[in-house]
Amino acid sequence: MKYAVILAGGWGERLWPMSTRERPKQLLELAGEGSLVAQTLARVAPLVTVEGSLVLTGAALRDRMVEELEQIPPARIVGEPVGRNTAPAIALAAHVLVAQDPDAVLTVLPADHVIQNAEAFRRALAVAFDAAESERALVTLGIRPTRPETEYGYVREGEPSGIDGVFEVERFVEKPDRETAARYLLDCGYHWNSGIFIWRADVFLAEVERHLPEVAAALEAVEGEPGTAGFEAGIEQFYRESPGISVDYGVMEKADRVVVVPCEIGWDDVGAWPALARIWPTDEAGNAVEGEAIVLDSEGTVVYSEDGLVAVVGLSDVVVARTAGATLVCPKDRARDVRAVVEELKRRGLVKGK
Repeated sequence: MKYAVILAGGWGERLWPMSTRERPKQLLELAGEGSLVAQTLARVAPLVTVEGSLVLTGAALRDRMVEELEQIPPARIVGEPVGRNTAPAIALAAHVLVAQDPDAVLTVLPADHVIQNAEAFRRALAVAFDAAESERALVTLGIRPTRPETEYGYVREGEPSGIDGVFEVERFVEKPDRETAARYLLDCGYHWNSGIFIWRADVFLAEVERHLPEVAAALEAVEGEPGTAGFEAGIEQFYRESPGISVDYGVMEKADRVVVVPCEIGWDDVGAWPALARIWPTDEAGNAVEGEAIVLDSEGTVVYSEDGLVAVVGLSDVVVARTAGATLVCPKDRARDVRAVVEELKRRGLVKGK
């Protein structure tokens, strides 16, 4: 049976003040109807049923997620007591699913991505499921680059595999500098690493045991079905004992058999404010505006207001964002530094958490 593991933790710090711990970006309507997490769930149907979905989120967000995804049984929404990055979370999900179904094959889906071509996504996902089952490979979706992006990791395709549209992964590449990213844009063999993965649960857990033995050992504490007292006690211990590491570094870059399905699906991880200019409508001057705003004699701006009128006059390539509790103004090319503002808020005790 096919399953979907939706990673719905985190809170999108670089989209502050729109995204907050109380209302992180996966719960926002940023592109089309419904929150990003609701769209993520809807997009995998009919390849995966609602009953085949498992959601991992922060413990503090679990109640909100249960309300948002009311079609999912509450026990299938697991609250992580502490963040340990993606490898432990995915290993936990695979551990849960393989106990229910030894032949489980799953897709891992970040809950805060935008995918504008759902049909193309489902076609690519169907191919990836086939490769995961028949080839017993770890599969990633590779996104054909549309710009020289320096904030994404890349995957380099190698030789074709035994399935049409699937290629062996030659290597993973760290975030490049702009000159290198421009070169990758011209080379059809390089793809953005989407963070969308597909594999058999047992195959992935075997790789975790090989490459992340501490994570595998910590999983021994987790027994029973999600929602039971024993399971909740087990994941508390698991997250205390498990190291924090991403699945890319911990498993994908070390595994023997990794393949990529290149695709064009209108994907964006909406990692910072400038991304909204790629998914919101823009005027003839390239201004992306959401909410009550007046923008005059300006170009390339991103303007957001959920609390009153915002007026922008004579500015270029800036972000102006206003909520009921905060206002942000910064150049677009410094938008990823918004995280430093959040760190300062934490230092001052105005935002809880690490």
